[in-house]
Amino acid sequence: MKKIALVFLAVFAALFVVITVTKNKPSDGQPKQDASSVAAIEKGKIIKFWEHYRSATDFRLDGKWDLAAENYHAALELNDRHEDALYYLGNMYLELSRFREAEACWQKLVQVNPKNSRAFLQLGSLYLSSDELFDINKAESAFLEALKRNKEETGPLLSLGEVKLIRGQLEDAASDFEAVTGSNFKSTEAYFLGGYIAWKKGDLAKAGDLFSQAVKYSKPNDNNPTMVKGEGDTKTGKGFGAVTSKSIFRESMSGLPGIQPERTDQALDKTYRSLDALLAALKRKVH
Repeated sequence: MKKIALVFLAVFAALFVVITVTKNKPSDGQPKQDASSVAAIEKGKIIKFWEHYRSATDFRLDGKWDLAAENYHAALELNDRHEDALYYLGNMYLELSRFREAEACWQKLVQVNPKNSRAFLQLGSLYLSSDELFDINKAESAFLEALKRNKEETGPLLSLGEVKLIRGQLEDAASDFEAVTGSNFKSTEAYFLGGYIAWKKGDLAKAGDLFSQAVKYSKPNDNNPTMVKGEGDTKTGKGFGAVTSKSIFRESMSGLPGIQPERTDQALDKTYRSLDALLAALKRKVH
């Protein structure tokens, strides 16, 4: 009886050793990592991500595009699906004339979130404003996708009007610009381009009225819709910069804020002749 008891005790001890060894045995040759260390690593990544993201935002607002791009890129290495980081990195690459990298950022953003209208809007603007990637068909397609996803914003409709204007579809473009000013009565660009169409058709009274409205709403103030707070606005006053402006016609409108009301008539003809030459060059690129 005593021997039987000793045998059972020996078997029990052996089983205990086997179970203990099995529990602590590394799986697939890798040391087992406890949950607390995994959590600590993930927490560290999150903290580091936000450090880079905030630095990037500060550099962007100061107009330091290269440093902003560097930090947005570093943030995305820690979280490559962060929508704002992808969007703003694309903007920074555009400012740096790194067009294909900008395109890649927004294409990735579309993959991450197919409902992101501003990614499509920026892609469309890229295909219009970049000589390297100019493609009016791609631009139109992107703007249509942006409009489909966000019909409350006037940006996509304005951009589609630009496409029609470049193609010489004046009536359809004018209709789009009128729809934009109907929703956004301070849209400098819609008044400006609508005025050009009236000028082109010989309706100088309407052209003068729309041009005056464009001049009025181009004046810098806190309510100017061309100053996009939280997107491209900067402490240096550069806004989106010459490249990331949502319009290929930004340069044509750059002189509007300096026009005095009493000199509107003289400025109108000169400005629209210059725009007419730009549109002729763009039409040659299209055809």
